Amino acid sequence: MGDRPPPLSLWWVLGTFHSATLVVLLVRFAYPGGGLQFPLSSLNTLAGLALYVVLWTTTLFTTRRALTGLDWLSDQPKEMASFYRRALRWGAANGLSFFVALLLAHFVIALATRPPATTIQAVLFGTLFFGTFGSIFSAVIGALVGVTLGAIDIAALRIARALTR
Repeated sequence: MGDRPPPLSLWWVLGTFHSATLVVLLVRFAYPGGGLQFPLSSLNTLAGLALYVVLWTTTLFTTRRALTGLDWLSDQPKEMASFYRRALRWGAANGLSFFVALLLAHFVIALATRPPATTIQAVLFGTLFFGTFGSIFSAVIGALVGVTLGAIDIAALRIARALTR
């Protein structure tokens, strides 16, 4: 198939499903234990919406890139192996992209609200330090989530094919 992009409806639906699933699972598993009390206390509706839009945008982009050139109608093992490699790679890219967007937002907010005794260099050092370790974790978590959601996508596609035959 070359580098032919997937149909708009496919990557739009899957990207939206992936980002919504991530948010629902995060809320489902973190909310009952009280793990979201501190992070959510500093958010308002507009900031929460902005975070979701950033996640949705990075997920749409990486989903489209992961699906480019794949033959979704094939059950060939080679095609499926290619799909999982792409899900791993683009899942890591999604985790990293979202983290970098959060890191940039944090840097701008930290610069704007820093106390007078705090230097710009201190804010920059803190951001770079946090960014170095956070980027590793975000890429690994993104890769794992990408492969997991990719497996769900493959299963859903196979169920849909079985129902339409």
